[in-house]
Amino acid sequence: MKSVLYFFFLVTSLFAQQGEWQIVQTPVNANLKFIHAIDSSNIWAAGDSGYILYTSDLGKNWSIQRMNENFNINDIFFLNDSLGWAVENGNDGINVINNLLRTTDGGKVWQSNRFRPDNVIIYSICFKDSNYGIIGGEGIFSFTSNGGIDWNEINRDSALFSNFPVRKLRYVNDTIAFAVGGYYDFGGVIWHSYDSGRNWITDSAYADPFFDFLLLNDSTIITIASDIERSFPSAVFKTTNLGASWLFNEIPYYGVSRGISKRTIAEIWATYQREFIYSSDGGHNWFTKSTPDGIEVFDITFLDSIQGFAVAENGKFLKYIPSTLNVENNNLIDENGFTLLQNFPNPFNSSTNIQIVLLINNFIKLYITNSIGEKLLTLFDGNLSKGLHNFKFQGDFLASGVYFYVLEVANPNQFQLNHRAIGKMILLK
Repeated sequence: MKSVLYFFFLVTSLFAQQGEWQIVQTPVNANLKFIHAIDSSNIWAAGDSGYILYTSDLGKNWSIQRMNENFNINDIFFLNDSLGWAVENGNDGINVINNLLRTTDGGKVWQSNRFRPDNVIIYSICFKDSNYGIIGGEGIFSFTSNGGIDWNEINRDSALFSNFPVRKLRYVNDTIAFAVGGYYDFGGVIWHSYDSGRNWITDSAYADPFFDFLLLNDSTIITIASDIERSFPSAVFKTTNLGASWLFNEIPYYGVSRGISKRTIAEIWATYQREFIYSSDGGHNWFTKSTPDGIEVFDITFLDSIQGFAVAENGKFLKYIPSTLNVENNNLIDENGFTLLQNFPNPFNSSTNIQIVLLINNFIKLYITNSIGEKLLTLFDGNLSKGLHNFKFQGDFLASGVYFYVLEVANPNQFQLNHRAIGKMILLK
């Protein structure tokens, strides 16, 4: 019985590890509220004072593509690395003004067009192709079929809360779109459209508003209701049939979630003011993780299980650093370093995957040892380019037991292997 309990504890510990977040200061001090990433070479951050920033090297260097100090960016969206849109909102002392921004060169040049009528607030914009798009907000819900030259009012059903403000809308495929929104202290609403956004149906309503949603897979969507006054706990809403029905459960946390993204099909992260909340089981159970230095985070996105980014107050940009196992040199995780990830599956039968991330081209050695440190097999020995690399290990020739995979990495521009990380794995036959 003791060995079974030990095994359960060991496996639980291996799977419970969470990554860390690293702060990068951008060239601005304004609050960055929104982030959009096409890939690791094309990331935009936007927010207050009309700032739109761009990085092509994971936040190491930034260019300021646009600034309009009397306006705030309310959303930013790209179809590809060239074609994108944003919406900014401000006032001239008399009227509330919205400008629709469009770029065809990745944001080097943004064209601005004032949206009419005034005195509405556009919170979200998205397109399914270069012509067909949707905008939504407070007092406005419209679509275009000619790239934004003309906008037509969208039909909503007659549900009691159907005309609440739209906070975020996105297409999930060519014909289906979802939107979430609501008023503080008054109620939140979820909508969907089955005809590319021309007509909308109210799915569900709740006591608190929604600000973002996540497409977990082809049929599953998750969104979080938030109470700004922190009087009531947040609630997680989930559909597994594209909005035909929704289930929700309250979670024991109080705050506002403005951004949500998936790291894997099971692991979900959301911003929660000065914390993150995350789930490792598809949204059933949730846990909190403090943000670095207690900063307030607003939006979050993951490109894959390795590359995650968030934006925060005072021009802060955050990078996700995956869990590293038994790193023997604490200086390894930096902008010139490497990361050794937990193998998967683990425990494994016969074969498993070992992944490493290099932030620069480097000379490495990756090998397998037994529990007393005897080298059994070398998986790689030589130069490796920067990026994510996967190595498949076949353990057919080994007996069941605990083994280790060892990564040795040279200093930049050297061939002397002087940094090491070690991961533990369990072979069960």
